[in-house]
Amino acid sequence: MKSNKKFRQKELIVAVMILGALGFAAKPFFSNIESKAKQRVLSNIKTSVEHANQIASDDPLDNNSIIRLIKPEDNLLVSIQEVDGQQQLYIGFADSAENIKNADCYFMYNQANQSNSVSSSKLETSGC
Repeated sequence: MKSNKKFRQKELIVAVMILGALGFAAKPFFSNIESKAKQRVLSNIKTSVEHANQIASDDPLDNNSIIRLIKPEDNLLVSIQEVDGQQQLYIGFADSAENIKNADCYFMYNQANQSNSVSSSKLETSGC
């Protein structure tokens, strides 16, 4: 006599189909978690930079100070680009450092200089 304790092939196929359907249904939920996490990381970076600039109001932070403050790791990339003679620091999520701005998931810092005495920042999260 065969043991009835083992799964039959039909039961196994049904179980795999149910697990597949559950995984398919959960995918949007998990991808939204990743997007929200990236947005929170960038928002926290912006807040940290703003607070650090308030503390050091006499001498605004430069790009190197921001990089040392943030210590980007893992998927967080850094790029410094020159626009109209000013260096802009981009910290964000992309497939490469050159594509941070195009990925629309970044924090941009424009440091103060002789022509612009006030630093500025921008948070772009539409591509996260």
